[in-house]
Amino acid sequence: MSSGLDNKIIELVLSALDGNMDSINALEDRVVRSKAKAALFKAKKDPGKFRAENTGDRSGADEVKETVTSDDSQKLIANFVLKGLDGDMDSINAIEDRVTRSKVKAALVKAKKSPDEYKKIHSPKAVSDVASSSSEVKKIVHEESINLKIKNLSVAKFPGSVLNENVDDFLMINPSIWYDFAIWLKTDSNLLFDSLQCQTGFDIDGKILEARYNLHSMSKKHYTEVRIQVPIENPKIPSVESVWRIADWFERETYDMFGIEFSNHRDLRRILLPEDWEGWPLRKNYEVQETYHGIVIPKMKEGWE
Repeated sequence: MSSGLDNKIIELVLSALDGNMDSINALEDRVVRSKAKAALFKAKKDPGKFRAENTGDRSGADEVKETVTSDDSQKLIANFVLKGLDGDMDSINAIEDRVTRSKVKAALVKAKKSPDEYKKIHSPKAVSDVASSSSEVKKIVHEESINLKIKNLSVAKFPGSVLNENVDDFLMINPSIWYDFAIWLKTDSNLLFDSLQCQTGFDIDGKILEARYNLHSMSKKHYTEVRIQVPIENPKIPSVESVWRIADWFERETYDMFGIEFSNHRDLRRILLPEDWEGWPLRKNYEVQETYHGIVIPKMKEGWE
């Protein structure tokens, strides 16, 4: 993309993060519209970071846990690049902060074009002890992601509720406490997830079924994804349609396609197929029934692309 188009997409995404989706939906060029929506999807995972990187305004960023100066950050990156130029890639690959790790690798690619010059410019005095590099990386400035914030806040209120260690992309929640956890996500003043944008199901491996919930906070402008797994032999998950009313239809569709039972749903019945349909069409082991009330069910839609 050209620089002008890049800037245009950034402008559209920033506007959408402020609640104005019309500017993206009104784009006539569907390629640009698709790119803008894709960029918005990524930005919603950490809107504060996106604003900081593209506007210089850090007011919308999440709380900063520890700070170091920009010079300190550059020195630390230079330290790892110098190690990489000397053949030590282990110290780079061991960096826990993935943003820092990416920056180091990008800087290393550039440095390899003229390694002698890079070593000359970056004084050995800037190189810190390799043994302490791991602890230093943890002190690098980084904005606490909303998923990490949720996990940290949940420790006291719902101990053991978040099941996955790496919460970069989603939160795996214990199904037994999901209903109370959902109420907390919606009402806690630090979170305020007032919008359930999507809910669907997955058959993971023929043995585990998974429900996924995409949540957004209109006031806080942050986004998260919750996943819940249950065994296919007893696929029961607490319903949250009383928490987010729109979950009514979402959960009914997931039930219709996967057979996940949403406990305490006020009207859990099929929404796409008739009530007496046999089986759950999106499960891996699903076999289409031969007939329905004497009507032969075709196995393939002829003429469809």
